Amino acid sequence: MTHQTRPKDKLPVVYTSRAKCRDCYRCVRVCPVQAIRMKDGQAEVITELCIACGTCITACPQQAKAYRTDYNKVLQMMEENHQIAISIAPSFVIYYDEWQQKRLPSALRMAGFSHISETAIGAYQSAKATAEYVSENPHRANVCTACPATVNYVMHEKPELAGFLVEVVSPMIAHAKMLKKTAPKRKVVFAGPCVAKKDEAQWTVNQDLVDAVLTFDELDELLSIRQINLDQCEESSFDDLVPGDASLFPLEGGLLRTAGLKTDMLDEHVIAVSGFREVKDALEALNEKTGNLIIEPMFCKNGCINGPFAGHKHTGIQNRAAILNYAAKQRKPDPANIGSLKSTSTHFDTVQSGKKVDFSEDQIREVLKKTGKLTPSDELNCTACGYPDCRTKAIAVLKGLAEPEMCMPYMRRIAEQKFDTMIDYDPNGIVLLDHELRIIHMNPAFKKMFSCSDALLAKKISYLIDPDPFEQLVTKKVDVYRSKTNYSNYNLLCHLVAYVLPENQHYVGIFMDITDTSSSKEKLRELQSETVIKAQELIEHQISMAQELAKFLGEHTAAGEILMKKLIDSIKK
Repeated sequence: MTHQTRPKDKLPVVYTSRAKCRDCYRCVRVCPVQAIRMKDGQAEVITELCIACGTCITACPQQAKAYRTDYNKVLQMMEENHQIAISIAPSFVIYYDEWQQKRLPSALRMAGFSHISETAIGAYQSAKATAEYVSENPHRANVCTACPATVNYVMHEKPELAGFLVEVVSPMIAHAKMLKKTAPKRKVVFAGPCVAKKDEAQWTVNQDLVDAVLTFDELDELLSIRQINLDQCEESSFDDLVPGDASLFPLEGGLLRTAGLKTDMLDEHVIAVSGFREVKDALEALNEKTGNLIIEPMFCKNGCINGPFAGHKHTGIQNRAAILNYAAKQRKPDPANIGSLKSTSTHFDTVQSGKKVDFSEDQIREVLKKTGKLTPSDELNCTACGYPDCRTKAIAVLKGLAEPEMCMPYMRRIAEQKFDTMIDYDPNGIVLLDHELRIIHMNPAFKKMFSCSDALLAKKISYLIDPDPFEQLVTKKVDVYRSKTNYSNYNLLCHLVAYVLPENQHYVGIFMDITDTSSSKEKLRELQSETVIKAQELIEHQISMAQELAKFLGEHTAAGEILMKKLIDSIKK
């Protein structure tokens, strides 16, 4: 027996690109194990809790969630001239078109891989070992362990169910063992649609088996860097043939079929489930009294054909048909030449993600109060924060996973209060009218400017002022009305801006009092005019004095005339 644990010093598989995160809480909502921590409006992936299922990556609308890429590691292996075998997951049939499937082996050889074969070969060994394990434990529930995301989920979230896990290695690990057995020094690279495989490869027991894990997207990137185009490659075959029905592994029931176990959908002793909720429901139904039951769980809905990086070109039904068609066409190896893998057993240890903390009702209520939830009726359970209900979110706040500000209704109320405060303290007069131009709201500045009170609420604006600017908005003659308007009854000169709120047909008027400014400008113009007149009188006087001075110095002195002329010109300026 070996023990599966995750090394603490390994890089996280899934992470957040902070520059792209826009605090939409989508990842919080979809994460099946609450492995997202909100901090300063940014969503962080908690590596110790993350099961690397990839759900948040595909759900994020901003593409702020990403996974660790390993193709540069593979390129480095190639630069160092290592012998490299690549194990291709059977769902490659979904990612690549039929003509590409036939050329993929040649492309991989050109890229530098020395051995190219399908992971389904390991799947056959894993399935047969599962059948043997089940036959040895017939009176208990057996949960198949080909899906690393499901195993991770049990290890992290349902440790009490770990005893139901079938202690058999996954197809990837089984195939890697076979490849290492024939050439111990070769490097093994796995390529598939699954992010969780990257995590599985760094479990302690697997570190020396799988040297790198690529998604199909990464594999395409590697071929691109090596300047290899599939349309320029010839058709060729994989180095090994797939035995039995192992090519069906990406489908629900594929493991059971390959293992030779019952696959009747109505058999009470066999269940094939896919998708997190269905897997969770099936697991939660297990207990010590559960008798003979085999569960084949696949974390991705409809199986590996719908993995996060399977390439979603077609519908689930079309993908299923493609797998069935591919499997039917493949040549099978001679049964006598099918070897066996002796070391298929393993053991799954639960992961200590941190001590479980229970919070008191008073602690939970205190957090709820911070967001205005004083009574249970205030708990809207709107899920906008990403959590299923207000209490769960409050507990997440106590755990340090969430922030009170994630409550959208609360933040909306705060924003509305701040907006109302801004309007109340705005020095400009602001009035809000309904579609019939009746007054809905007036801020204090408006009331002061037009000497009115809330007694005018629900009355038409025409009671106070000329409604023409707003009537132009109603008739859609203008979208925004701007003018300088004199309200002589109130000794006001205002700059008016009026516009419509289209979602509810309300009208807003903003009145900026420019009475004092206009008066000041008029006084300034009067002062400027008087100054110009006085200045002109002074200039004329200076010119007269200059002429008299020229005569005094001598009318026939040319130099004197020139000097006086310059003096007169300078004075005029």
